[in-house]
Amino acid sequence: MSKDLGLFSSKQLVKKLRFLPFALVGIAVFTLNVNPDTNPYLQIYITLLEAKVGVVLVYFLTKKLGNLGKDKQSI
Repeated sequence: MSKDLGLFSSKQLVKKLRFLPFALVGIAVFTLNVNPDTNPYLQIYITLLEAKVGVVLVYFLTKKLGNLGKDKQSI
């Protein structure tokens, strides 16, 4: 019975943390592009580069969170 409660809480935690990778990448992009003195072409290049890296980071972070929930289920 207590094993079921542990699984239930870990599933809820993983569901609540699904937005976390998106928030982290968004915060990083915002902080790197907040300087208004930067050349506009450089800002565009940095934004495109961050978008590519951000997609990869979100993929790996969501995969890691999904594996975290699966690992707790197998215990």
